[in-house]
Order: sequence, then structure tokens, then C-alpha cells
Amino acid sequence: MSTTTADALGLSRAILVNDSLIKKLTEIEAMADLYRGLIRHTRQVLIGIYDLARIHRDFGDAFANIGAREPQATASQAFTRFGDAHRQIGQHGMALLAIAAPMIADLNTYLTKAIPDTRLTVQKYADSKFEYLSYCLKVKEMNDEEQFFNTQAELLYRVESGNYEYRSVEI
Repeated sequence: MSTTTADALGLSRAILVNDSLIKKLTEIEAMADLYRGLIRHTRQVLIGIYDLARIHRDFGDAFANIGAREPQATASQAFTRFGDAHRQIGQHGMALLAIAAPMIADLNTYLTKAIPDTRLTVQKYADSKFEYLSYCLKVKEMNDEEQFFNTQAELLYRVESGNYEYRSVEI
């Protein structure tokens, strides 16, 4: 709720600043920023892992190619095994990506669906709470005004003029 809305409803800005629901909304925003950063960083890390896995696979292909063309048997076998090891590192990197990619999708779903829904729910609840507080404040002010005029032995303007609309507020 904005401060102009609060002023229009007659709410104190101190109520708005110190309210637990407003603090919860700021916590939700901070959590959303944290998840945005986490998703961005995780994507960058996974892109790095993909690039590294691709490079390992290419190294493996190059070493296996060298091993296949090497005339000396022990050197050929060493290059081939070294190439196979690099290919396996590349395969494990791709397997890691297959496992970690759904994690980003889940985090993104949480960020784009759950957090906005929670924020909207808390905001609606806070608006209802502030509207109720405004109503209570208006009723209290009207009762205080009525008591003041009763002690002065004067009629209220709204009673004197026949404007009984205020009575519907107290019901």
C-alpha cells in the first residue's frame, strides 16, 4: 500500500512501516532477488561445465586420433587411454548437466510462479488488514467525537442535520 493510500484511509505511516506483513513483503523481495542471482550464477556455471565437457571430448578425440596414428605401440596405447579418459570426463560433464538442468527449471518455476503468488497473497491480506484498521480508526474517531459533543451538551452536526450514514459504519 502506498503512503498516499494510507493517508487517504487515515492510517498512520508508522503502522505501515512497522507492520509484519510489510516486512514479510520486503523479505519476499529479497528472497526473489537471491533466487534470481542464484539462477543467473547457476546458468553461467552450467554453461562453463558444458564448454569444459565439450573441450574434454575434443581433447579426447584429438588424443585418440594421435594414438591411432602413433607407430610405437606403448605410446599409441597411452594416447588412446588418455583420449578415452578425456572422453569419459566429457561424458560425465554432460551427465551432470542432464541432472542439474531440471534444477534450474524448478528454481525458475519457484521464482516466476510461487514467489509472485505468495507476494500477491500477502499484499491482499495486508490491504485487507489496513482497510479494517482504517475502519476501526474511523469508528473510534466517530465515537470519540460523539462523546466529546455529549460532554459539551451539544448535538453533532451529522445528528442535527439528519445524516445518519455514520450509524451504518458502526454496525
